Amino acid sequence: MFLLNKALFIALLFIASSSLVAHETNSSKEIEATETSEDEAKKLFLLQHLDMPKNSDAREAMVTKIFSNFGLLPYEKNYFIPFAYATENYEQRDLVSYPNYEQFDKNIEAEFQISLKKDLSYNLFGLNEIISLGYTQDVWWQLYSDSAPFRETNYRPEVWLTLPIEDKKFSEFGFKAIKFGFLHESNGMGPPLSRSWNRIYFESIFYRGNLMTSLRAWVVDAGENNKDITTYLGYGHLKLNYFLEKHQFDLTWRNNLHFNGENRGSIEVDWSYPTGNSKNNFWYLKIFNGYGASLVDYNQNQTRIGFGFLFSR
Repeated sequence: MFLLNKALFIALLFIASSSLVAHETNSSKEIEATETSEDEAKKLFLLQHLDMPKNSDAREAMVTKIFSNFGLLPYEKNYFIPFAYATENYEQRDLVSYPNYEQFDKNIEAEFQISLKKDLSYNLFGLNEIISLGYTQDVWWQLYSDSAPFRETNYRPEVWLTLPIEDKKFSEFGFKAIKFGFLHESNGMGPPLSRSWNRIYFESIFYRGNLMTSLRAWVVDAGENNKDITTYLGYGHLKLNYFLEKHQFDLTWRNNLHFNGENRGSIEVDWSYPTGNSKNNFWYLKIFNGYGASLVDYNQNQTRIGFGFLFSR
């Protein structure tokens, strides 16, 4: 009962903090007064080149995803999942390869992600490009064990350049931007649980109607403890975001494209919907199957189902 109360308290704390963000966001007149001419030019250019959904709720959701008035912006999803069920029993792993894993005696745990970005410059090279810096942190928390330890934390600093496609021949078909970036990911643990890899990636971004699509390919510099990581996580991913009124459905697919009997990858399906009339808090359902739920699990096949709260789409 104590652990359950602790989980509920944390969930309420997250809701309260995100409500403060919503209050600040609704103060639009004060925010607009502080916008720089660079921000206004960027928004004007992007709005002229986006095909927005006809439905007002879907359009508002897409605008909220793309634009923000703060210097430090949400990047990937920000969420707290108090209940995430995994099909694997972690404490049954080999203790030589996974020391101290006997303490992780629950296959129901909490999971949360914090992801922020900062746009460093706009139109520096005269191409309407945006250079950005981002940071994402994922945490898997054995909240319902006696000492409630963090099972793993993944850290992802990233820098990238987004270049819009201005050619109308391509833009009319939904091809809106390309993105070049460098991404480091590690879990900050010592051997034998240490995992890390670096990626230089190229991404194509498409918007058409209610659908956003991104296709990313990467070149990998793998760490010493996970040299075979591309065998499980492949060389890229496909992401789909579909807006249906107030609903948002997301799909992420990774695959090594080996169809000779060694095919591996993962698929993740997400659903979110506003809590009440809130524009900043959402119910969140996340389903994952395959390899790479976390870095330490890059070569472990599992299914995870979690339900909780989403604070930025």
